[in-house]
Amino acid sequence: MNEDRHNPEMVSLISPDTVIKVSSTLDKSVGKKNLVDGSPETCWTSQQGLPQTITLILPSSSPRGVIPKLLSITFQGGFVGRTCAIHARTVDRTHSDIPGKANWRLLTYIYPEDVNRKQTFTLPSLSDAAFIAPPSAPISPSGLSTLPATASMPSHFTDLGNTYTGNPTSEMEHDVNELGITALRLTFETSSDFFGRVTVYDLDLKGYLA
Repeated sequence: MNEDRHNPEMVSLISPDTVIKVSSTLDKSVGKKNLVDGSPETCWTSQQGLPQTITLILPSSSPRGVIPKLLSITFQGGFVGRTCAIHARTVDRTHSDIPGKANWRLLTYIYPEDVNRKQTFTLPSLSDAAFIAPPSAPISPSGLSTLPATASMPSHFTDLGNTYTGNPTSEMEHDVNELGITALRLTFETSSDFFGRVTVYDLDLKGYLA
């Protein structure tokens, strides 16, 4: 049977070999391992202050890295990262884990709702990421988002739970020539918590081998 290389089945890109780094942890009982343990009873909680980050270093059997497509995240209501910048580290750069270095590229911004349920966001390709602009609204000292509910987005966004939908004719099509990544960083710039804390019960990333 011939394999459809343009439309393979998406898989979870998080494995036991995935290295997870977080900016801070409130205490050992709410550590980073709880992000991907699959239990609805455990969570990661940051210390107070913004920004807070989660970095996933993604091992892959492919030398071209992985192509993320769907990010799923479950927050605790009241402790939600309301404005989140997502950066990707490409395979054609040096493997430096320092924010701001050239190998980290802004992929998109997402705006999760202040709810307890799982929220899923479709991620753009790196080629589409060139059109993503950071929000212009300031961040208040409390860390609460000052973005209006109808904050403007580029034309390739639609209002589907603040989810990037990309090109509607090829949203989930896998281009074998698409550039892969080796790491993904979530930077929570605002929080629904007055003190800037973020609590995440579950995190998953699905996509393809590049």
